[in-house]
Amino acid sequence: MKIFIVIELIIIIVLVIVLVLKCNESNILEYDSEIERKWLIRQEDIPYDLSQAEKYEIFQTYLNFSPEIRVRNINDSEYILTIKCDTALKGFVREEHEWLISKEEYDNLLNKKEGNTINKTRYILEDEKGIEMEIDIFSGDLEGLAYLEIEFVDTESANNYLAPDWVIKDVTTDLSYKNGYLARYGIPDSFFEYIK
Repeated sequence: MKIFIVIELIIIIVLVIVLVLKCNESNILEYDSEIERKWLIRQEDIPYDLSQAEKYEIFQTYLNFSPEIRVRNINDSEYILTIKCDTALKGFVREEHEWLISKEEYDNLLNKKEGNTINKTRYILEDEKGIEMEIDIFSGDLEGLAYLEIEFVDTESANNYLAPDWVIKDVTTDLSYKNGYLARYGIPDSFFEYIK
């Protein structure tokens, strides 16, 4: 049994190395891309009943920050290994590769942790126009921080989207609001200015 665990870990490490090499922008051949915008919000300004939304408890831990390699524990029932790399638009469109992994693989990978684990509750719901929104409310070291995130099918849709009036600030391209930054440095000082 232990030999199979070792073999699985070796396979994961080899995949990670291959994807890390691919993440060099000059070597990108094919990838799945994520086109996403992100806004700071105040929890008390959310105009939706979050008790009616899909809810996920997420523990996100980084194994490497550049390129971004992370594992997620979702509701203590789903475990995901993800590698992300910025592409030309730096933070607006990102290359992303994901794999479902076992709890045992997840636990083993946690030994390679860098920075702090991020704890957040994610709520998924639709706005009045039928656009799917994700609302992340952070806890632990990041208590008080909350985001609205929307993923788009193309950059034109993302650029043309008019943000709701209850958001505070578009932080899509602000690196200090990326989860990897938060795991290393905590809440940016600018956050406290924005929420005044």
